[in-house]
Amino acid sequence: MSFQRPFSSNKRWDQKPQEQRSGPTPRKTHGEREEYRPRCPHYPACHGCPFIRFPYLQQLEKKREIVVNALAAYPALNALSVPLPLASPAQFGYRTRVKLAVQRVEGRVRIGLYVPDTHQVADISACPVHPEPVNHLVQFLKQAIEKLDIVPYDEEHDTGQLRYIDIRYSSWQRQAMLTLVTRHMHFPQVRDLTRELERRFPFLSGIIQNIHDKPGNVIWGERFYPLRGRDTLLERIGPFLLCIPVNAFSQANPPVARKLYETVLAWAGLHGEEIALDLYCGIGPIALYLASRAKLVVGIDDNVGAINVAKENARRNGYHNTRFFAGDAAEKLRETATNLARIGLIVVNPPRKGLSPEVFAALVAVTAPRLIYVSCDPLTLARDLDRLSHAGYTVLRVQPFDMFPQTDQVETVALLERGQEAVETVRSDEISGTSEDLGAFQP
Repeated sequence: MSFQRPFSSNKRWDQKPQEQRSGPTPRKTHGEREEYRPRCPHYPACHGCPFIRFPYLQQLEKKREIVVNALAAYPALNALSVPLPLASPAQFGYRTRVKLAVQRVEGRVRIGLYVPDTHQVADISACPVHPEPVNHLVQFLKQAIEKLDIVPYDEEHDTGQLRYIDIRYSSWQRQAMLTLVTRHMHFPQVRDLTRELERRFPFLSGIIQNIHDKPGNVIWGERFYPLRGRDTLLERIGPFLLCIPVNAFSQANPPVARKLYETVLAWAGLHGEEIALDLYCGIGPIALYLASRAKLVVGIDDNVGAINVAKENARRNGYHNTRFFAGDAAEKLRETATNLARIGLIVVNPPRKGLSPEVFAALVAVTAPRLIYVSCDPLTLARDLDRLSHAGYTVLRVQPFDMFPQTDQVETVALLERGQEAVETVRSDEISGTSEDLGAFQP
């Protein structure tokens, strides 16, 4: 099988990608006025980066406005001061997690993102926000799919084989991990494909197959099978070395993630005697930051695999004052609060839909004096902050972060405190006549 190489053979894969090379460039018009023209080959057909047409400072101002408008919908929040988002050191080449759909249109393979409100895929095989090695890998896969006669999945007729590709890239290791999401377990071309991938991409440390055998456009199936190499990557964020498995959530912009976690730690105000709780802890990065200054940190997540990795990450980084538990967030929160009467801080980092009514009720019942909310959706953040403000908490400050330059997405951290008088009143009712029992939480 012969493949045309999609890149120069003298490329060194241990070199740092040129993040800024695909940036927007000024274009002079009449009267020497400068305006920005995106140097993206897929713009405007691709809708993944709606802010790419704006200069970066203007992007930050627009993202600040998104947060301001979300908060302004609630009288209890509209007086909050919202600063500009903390900027990303790299505006291009930063995205270390890439999930792309595979489709054949008029005989040509496309690998990219769905056009909003359609089932059509816009090809983004040279996306400027992806690291260069990722783009070269995607470009090769387009060729390989055609050469090996791999049939992309057809959602309308529930036919074909290859549905999605998922690529994780470690900016610390300079290695990548590829997952092929297929309709069936039987994949006759997989041996030739993995052999060619291994030969051409030495930075590819693992190839995994995910089986998604049900109709629909949900990305992941339940079964993962390693085909070659490892099914985890290592990434360094600040002082911590984190193991990231194929199916776990991790922030896609490590330098900005570090800024966010450092802000959480600074706002936590820990002095070494506090017990902190990390709700929706994932693989544990926030818990590890808190553990550097807390007496004990308890992490909770409903993903058993992520919890197992969080335990491994704590051991890897030498932290023994952490405990991680898998289960329903509301149930585990109530259970933890029963065993630990004096929780000084709770950090919540919920999914985009925010806090469910059950989790919200359990969270408020703990009456922790300090709460930090990490959000990926300003609308659900504002909704939940308003609910918390009516439950005895005061929102002291917010700080947006530009985790995804060129997009309209913005992460935000909010700091809340509860009146001490209210905390002590509720606690005296709940723990009168009892003593704090650390039990299984004892470091």
